[in-house]
Amino acid sequence: MPDDVEPPQLPTASESVTHLDRPTAFFNALLTEQFVLESARSITVSESSSRSSLYLTTLSSSLVAFGFLAHTPFALGFLGAIIPVIVLLGVFTYERLVETALEDVAALAAMQRIRRYYGRLLPEADTYFTMPRGRHAANELLDIGRAPSWYRLLFTMSSAVAVVNSIVAGAGIAILVDQLGADDPASIVWGIGSSVVLAVAHLAYQVHAYGTVHELIARSEALDARDARDARDARS
Repeated sequence: MPDDVEPPQLPTASESVTHLDRPTAFFNALLTEQFVLESARSITVSESSSRSSLYLTTLSSSLVAFGFLAHTPFALGFLGAIIPVIVLLGVFTYERLVETALEDVAALAAMQRIRRYYGRLLPEADTYFTMPRGRHAANELLDIGRAPSWYRLLFTMSSAVAVVNSIVAGAGIAILVDQLGADDPASIVWGIGSSVVLAVAHLAYQVHAYGTVHELIARSEALDARDARDARDARS
């Protein structure tokens, strides 16, 4: 009877890195990373939609409830209780919307760097991995001819929530000033002025946050351009 042949000794998980075909393993890791980044972008969009819906649903429900109480003695007390709650919810929603937008931009920048790597695998391979060239908006996957500008932040979901929440806060301030004894024109001026100041503050915060991300993306693209030059020099 032949002697039993012992199976080959398998490496442990920590030792497996020395037994890998490293170029193939790296390419597979890139594919996995790209799928992870795509999933992260989908999650940020889904979370932004759900948080915005929660805020707007709370606001609209409160307005409906106020409509039933508008001609009762409880109307003023209801506003005093519900407006701070809505404003706080709006602030929390706005902050998270800005964060998810920045996460989406950062994930897209990482995906673009992987795609640029794919475009350098073979001569002329970059024609199959088109992407924005020169100055472009941070959230562009493909070139649509839009240059980056601060005013485009006015059309984001976070800006929409910020403006609505600023108006709600301004209305609350106007009611407060009116209850303190000011006349109606003064209360209206206080309310409008407060809304404008809060909306501008929200926009300035968002511009600053996006500016920081733009700097990080620019550094990443500069490093990628340097790697591309080094690869061309090595081939030549």
